[in-house]
Order: sequence, then structure tokens, then C-alpha cells
Amino acid sequence: MSTQPEFKPKSFWQRPEGVTGMIFMAALLLGGGFLLYTALPTLVLLAQNTLYLALMLGVLGAIVYMVLDPRMRNLVWYMYKSVMRWVTGLFVQIDPIGILKSYVDDLKDNL
Repeated sequence: MSTQPEFKPKSFWQRPEGVTGMIFMAALLLGGGFLLYTALPTLVLLAQNTLYLALMLGVLGAIVYMVLDPRMRNLVWYMYKSVMRWVTGLFVQIDPIGILKSYVDDLKDNL
């Protein structure tokens, strides 16, 4: 047995950008639910026309295909993580080298 603790990298949700991602995802789900609730009467009205119904089913099929396709899911997941890292970087410094440089500058100021 080794006495050194094992290094386990943090998951996306445990890092600062994960917290931003959770807040953003909750807001996105609430906003999408509200928009769906307000647009539902219009969608029901459009579904009464066969041409519009076929078009809506085609769009729904494309969305379901994109959700079920693993490559598309990975692409969206990586884009989501990149955007959340960028948004978090606007108000929190997450660059490890930048954090060390600012720490060294603070130590120099204390001398």
C-alpha cells in the first residue's frame, strides 16, 4: 500500500464552470418550459393542418435524431463546456498558470 493519496480529477460539475453550467442549465430549462407553455396553443392550432403537422413532425424527428446520435451529443457537450468555461472565465480566473503568476505578484508586493 502506498501512503500517497490518489489523485482524482474533478468532474465538470465540481469545477467552477460546472456551477455556472448548472445555473445556466436550470435557467435554460425554466425558460424553455415557459416558452413551450406559451406556444402550446399555437402548436395545437398548427397541428390541425396536415402540411404543418408533417413539417413539425419532420423537425421533431431531426431533433430526436440529433439527441440520439452519440457524435452530435458529444459535439454539443463539448461546446457547452467550452461556453461555460468562457463565461466562468469572465468573472473567475480559472487559468492555473495565471493564478500562480498573480499569487507570485502578491507575494512580491508583500516584500
